[in-house]
Amino acid sequence: MYEKYQITDNPVTNLNRVMAEIRKEAEQNDLKLKYTKIDFEECLTKPLSEREIKVDLSLLPRFEYRDEFILWLTNFIRNISVQKKFVKQKYYFN
Repeated sequence: MYEKYQITDNPVTNLNRVMAEIRKEAEQNDLKLKYTKIDFEECLTKPLSEREIKVDLSLLPRFEYRDEFILWLTNFIRNISVQKKFVKQKYYFN
């Protein structure tokens, strides 16, 4: 993502770009997102108790700090996704 997009000073723009990339990757991999759209403006301005979607962005690092951001991003993806059900196939041998 760092190579694809230029980082801006606006965290909402950056988070929307991140979410778009997460959606693309989720479609290609075995990942189901709990939310199709997250209003990051609301998440950054309203208290957690007043938000429709309960995603905590209080510890969001600056995007320039790549290592810290990647650690935050892994936790964020874990919180907004669930593993798709794995269907075990039954095999019958004669």
